Amino acid sequence: MSHSWNVLWLTFCSDSNGMYDKNLNCVWIIIAPVNKVIHLTFNTFALEAASTRQRCLYDYVKLYDGDSENANLAGTFCGSTVPAPFISSGNFLTVQFISDLTLEREGFNATYTIMDMPCGGTYNATWTPQNISSPNSSDPDVPFSICTWVIDSPPHQQVKITVWALQLTSQDCTQNYLQLQDSPQGHGNSRFQFCGRNASAVPVFYSSMSTAMVIFKSGVVNRNSRMSFTYQIADCNRDYHKAFGNLRSPGWPDNYDNDKDCTVTLTAPQNHTISLFFHSLGIENSVECRNDFLEVRNGSNSNSPLLGKYCGTLLPNPVFSQNSELYLRFKSDSVTSDRGYEIIWTSSPSGCGGTLYGDRGSFTSPGYPGTYPNNTYCEWVLVAPAGRLVTINLYFISIDDPGDCVQNYLTLYDGPNASSPSSGPYCGGDTSIAPFVASSNQVFIKFHADYARRPSAFRLTWDS
Repeated sequence: MSHSWNVLWLTFCSDSNGMYDKNLNCVWIIIAPVNKVIHLTFNTFALEAASTRQRCLYDYVKLYDGDSENANLAGTFCGSTVPAPFISSGNFLTVQFISDLTLEREGFNATYTIMDMPCGGTYNATWTPQNISSPNSSDPDVPFSICTWVIDSPPHQQVKITVWALQLTSQDCTQNYLQLQDSPQGHGNSRFQFCGRNASAVPVFYSSMSTAMVIFKSGVVNRNSRMSFTYQIADCNRDYHKAFGNLRSPGWPDNYDNDKDCTVTLTAPQNHTISLFFHSLGIENSVECRNDFLEVRNGSNSNSPLLGKYCGTLLPNPVFSQNSELYLRFKSDSVTSDRGYEIIWTSSPSGCGGTLYGDRGSFTSPGYPGTYPNNTYCEWVLVAPAGRLVTINLYFISIDDPGDCVQNYLTLYDGPNASSPSSGPYCGGDTSIAPFVASSNQVFIKFHADYARRPSAFRLTWDS
């Protein structure tokens, strides 16, 4: 039995005849208007008691802080103790009631009301910067748990978040923090967490797609615990201060506009070098790329050494920096436009390995298409958006090895680390390797090469 309601006040119960039935699985989905929350109160509560280990195994109620049973589980309740009132973090709440085949009791009676969201909500970004601040209370200590702001931009645009005030009363980053991340589907993947009192330590955040989330958690709201940020549609001039990410031309996957002149600076952590992998390229072709072009320089500005200038549709080889910074400039003229580019980038202290994030992409061995150096050991973690399943294709592989794959090999793991189930090792020049289909959105990849006496390299692509 399932119900979905969108009203301001309602009482519901497990049964109206004195005792609930056996073998029930009832689900109530409560929907409030946008930027409202749901306050749920149990008036009476009498279910079969917990097991001898105090676990609710027989008859129980589960609360999910969202629009389905796949949302975050807020609590599981049984016995005769009335649960405390619960306030949802957003405008959805799911209540599930389960009974087994044995003992029946009086059940529960619950009431919910719709309230204004004390903080957070869903907002639409525009080109004009807009400010948001966490609640500010004159009371000494007003308790609250978490504020979540969802910022949407138009299709094919991204969101820019600039944090200009951050002050938390505690240095405990498990209970007091600011978190910036991609859309809800990106939860657990492209997210960055900060705590303390230094807003200048929080870099500007750009969403990968059209939605960003700002999550602020603090034990109390008072004058000493606050956060403020500015949100807007991101233009094409950007500075990234992080270890990995993806880059797309303005308007991707639609054609870029004419007369664009965009610069992007990538700054990886200190002592890291950057690996830049092209997954797609479609830029108006011209002699010496004089019309539309993308150029990459080894450094932080337009005077840094040129590493490559690209146009046309031929996929460029990867770009490997000599330090922790890369400067990119994309320019289009007033005549012809094309699809643009899609780039995945990562960084690591060793010059290979790192995190690769995106719904699709490609990467290679160090120095590709040239031969990787002797004593090359790399580890990558490939992360697609949550809920996706990763498929990897060995586009090209030529790993010098006598055939036992002991000293020189590539291994894929179905999960986030080397303790996950493995596929491989692979070596030699086998071109008939079947696609590797993972059971989740993460794949760990290990490359080990003691030597390379013959030309050796590999290139992988992934999709999800």
